[in-house]
Amino acid sequence: MKKNKQKALELLKQKVNGEIKITYQQIANISNYSLPQIKRLSKEIEKKDIEDLLVHGLIGKNSNNSAPDQEIEYIKKFKNQYPNITISQFMDIYHEDVIWNKKKQEDVKKYNLKVRSKSFFQQLYKKEGWKSPIKHKCFIGDKQVHSLRVPSPRRGILIMVDGTPHDWFSNGKKFSLHMAIDDATGEILAGWFMPTECLLGYCHLFKILFEKYGIPISIYSDKTTILWSKNDGQLTQVGRMLNELGIELIYANSPEAKGKIEKMNFTIQNRLLNDIVRFNIKTYDELNKWFNDYYIKYINKKFAYEPKETETEFVPLENTDLSKIMCIKTNRTILNGNMVSVNNEYYIPIDIEKNDFIFYKGTTVEVWKDVFSGNVRIYKNGQIYNTRKIEGHRIDTEKKIQKRIDNQKQLEILIKERDERLKARAKHS
Repeated sequence: MKKNKQKALELLKQKVNGEIKITYQQIANISNYSLPQIKRLSKEIEKKDIEDLLVHGLIGKNSNNSAPDQEIEYIKKFKNQYPNITISQFMDIYHEDVIWNKKKQEDVKKYNLKVRSKSFFQQLYKKEGWKSPIKHKCFIGDKQVHSLRVPSPRRGILIMVDGTPHDWFSNGKKFSLHMAIDDATGEILAGWFMPTECLLGYCHLFKILFEKYGIPISIYSDKTTILWSKNDGQLTQVGRMLNELGIELIYANSPEAKGKIEKMNFTIQNRLLNDIVRFNIKTYDELNKWFNDYYIKYINKKFAYEPKETETEFVPLENTDLSKIMCIKTNRTILNGNMVSVNNEYYIPIDIEKNDFIFYKGTTVEVWKDVFSGNVRIYKNGQIYNTRKIEGHRIDTEKKIQKRIDNQKQLEILIKERDERLKARAKHS
């Protein structure tokens, strides 16, 4: 069959630019070249720009399409916006924000700007003395990269989660990104930024995950105390939530055991800082929304891959009420005045008509505190009761400290404060 050099070069161009995921062997099969010939073409691309090869067709022919000075100067000026950026990301941003940007077509024509290969930018980085935040491996041809573990065949079988702190806004303050990726595809499913790795961060992450995709078979994490209990047979609050949804929790003993999400963390850390500037994100509230609504799709187009099987193991939420699951559940005893104490606050159970619902003193009930709203409910004998908080009646732990007074006036003030608290409590009894 006739060899198609034009097709081979176009596919190589798309591969180098990250537009498609394809192996050199697949390119050889499509273009009717042998694998060694495709390798030779790829090595030639290291020395010459892909556009030159597409224009001139024959390898070895002198190029009349090398980048002119005005194009180089334009790229250098554009690079000033991103002083600390990898070669791959700079190439992506340059193509997306300039070459393929409809608003920049006047510049494209005026300065004769073109799509350039990764090798072009590598040479430009070297010539201009620009430093990449990460070191790039040298070209190694069509060497196959073998995973230590075969990925899951279908989406929803194994979801990897992790929390990684980073100075995302480059202002000296670190926030933790709670992130989930699917083992079958490597795609990011959800993310949430919080000041520290915490229960609330993981709950936001899981809520987005469940509502967008459904319930997976298993969650894979490190042994953070938010998800893992040191006591066998016991679950953390988040572990209990996942267990109630029928999700299996699997734990990694080392960072190496969860290399896939560690690698994605590294990718996000290197790319997101520049993209935050590029898309003019100013606050973490903006970042949380933008990350889930836009950025995940953007990154997945570049790095995710198709699963071996198209079926999914995610189970739709349907009638599952997450508010009954994503809450802190603890046992409490009904106190005098038909009250329960939660985090130094008093709450009284009420019925659907908002009247007080009376429990016997000493009754053990399960208290549910919603992780997002902080609303407190009481669960007993299959029934859920809302509550009303007794305003102005807080258990102040500082007042448990022994009081020392210096004069009669201080004693009078202390007694008056005590009497006011007793009156407030009697009023609600």
